[in-house]
Amino acid sequence: MNMVIKNGLVIDGTGARGRVSDIRIAGDTIREIGRDLSPNPGETTVDAKGMAVTPGFIDTHSHASGGLIDNPDAETQIRQGITTSIVGQDGDSRFPLSDFFRELLRIPVTLNIASFVGHGTIRGHVLGDDYKRKATASEIQRMRVLVAQEMRSGGLGLSSGLEYDPGIYSDTAEIIALAEVAGAMGGIYISHVRDEEDGALTSFRELIDIAEKGRLPAQISHIKLASSPVWGKAGEVFRLMDDARKRGLDISADIYPYPYWQSSIIVLIETREWDKRELWEKGLASIGGAKNVLLSSYEPDPEWVGKTIAEIAKMSGKDPVTVIQEIVARTHGEKRAGESVVVTAMQERDIRAFIAHPRIMFCTDGGLRGSHPRGAGSYPRILGKYVREERVIPLEEAIRKSTSLPAARMGLRDRGTIAPGKKADIVIFDPKTIHDTATTKSPQSQPVGLLHVIVNGVPVLRDNKLTGERPGAVLRRS
Repeated sequence: MNMVIKNGLVIDGTGARGRVSDIRIAGDTIREIGRDLSPNPGETTVDAKGMAVTPGFIDTHSHASGGLIDNPDAETQIRQGITTSIVGQDGDSRFPLSDFFRELLRIPVTLNIASFVGHGTIRGHVLGDDYKRKATASEIQRMRVLVAQEMRSGGLGLSSGLEYDPGIYSDTAEIIALAEVAGAMGGIYISHVRDEEDGALTSFRELIDIAEKGRLPAQISHIKLASSPVWGKAGEVFRLMDDARKRGLDISADIYPYPYWQSSIIVLIETREWDKRELWEKGLASIGGAKNVLLSSYEPDPEWVGKTIAEIAKMSGKDPVTVIQEIVARTHGEKRAGESVVVTAMQERDIRAFIAHPRIMFCTDGGLRGSHPRGAGSYPRILGKYVREERVIPLEEAIRKSTSLPAARMGLRDRGTIAPGKKADIVIFDPKTIHDTATTKSPQSQPVGLLHVIVNGVPVLRDNKLTGERPGAVLRRS
């Protein structure tokens, strides 16, 4: 398609102030930017007067790959302006990536997809069910071969989820050995670190150590300080990053804009000693109590879903720790079942500090139809709450941290800015009204104020309506 976007406030993604301009798109590429561009024969026109026109948002930590083949419109992502999702996170990637990428080409989707190589996936492939131990030297060598294979298929680097099985059983030396392979092939290391609660700073130091010894850039996934012992310590995190930078290391992070996380209930404690009541008591105390733990999914008893552990304890006549241990026993025992929790554990002062930091970009950590509002509302929330209402950062900086910063970090050289020759991934929204409406009770509620989304030159959202077009591309490491 060929088109001209007229009269919009073009915020080009570089951090420069917006300017009213027109944009000419030919095929999948931006061809011209200027004032009073007249449509050529065959070109359509989009009037963006009063709207912000920006590059498409690049979600640096996404779980959109889950169910994407069955839901190729990726509506919750498109409606918040995401044109590229970076998947393969938390150490979990599709294997082999070559098959996944071929599948995406066979069944086109609305948005662009790039992927990391998952450490947990590779570890599981080599160690199988016998993963609750350190890997041997020969096993690490086999993992290195598989990482190289996946990097050749276009992986962006190595991801880990060191708070989850099987990554939790690996030592730092194992991660360094695999990170070396990714780094030598031009990739980066991205990690859901071992502990985002009391031991967060220690976990960040481990990531920096991996970056230094593996000789590659590193990124902290969905950075957070999620328990009372580390609340208010964003400044210490910045000092760690700055000290690493002085040593020539390249450390960054991403963040989603909510004070609550979602994961398995087992990450409330640092070990797998689920029978020890004192560990659960400590875990609950550090996040403010059982009232802050909402059971968002639970296959054994759907009646419990949507209630906090405190509410379940009251209705069942059991204490909160007993309730948690029952949930764990019914979902992580011999008969596995699904469960997840949404835990209010972060402080707004830390979230604001992270959002404002120049080397921290934005993400959702969300899926297509998740039970956390981040999957449908992250970017509109940043633009509405933290830009317009609270003025934590200027609009131009928020756009930079949503577009050119992640594009540069992920090696997506032809995206992230509005400039001639760049791919035409574009979002058009009203900066005066854009905001999120998703909540924990209605986690997929659509945002307000975002009208148009263009992916590779093709409108996928027009006047707030999905077009049914699926122009998304597979993006491989440059």
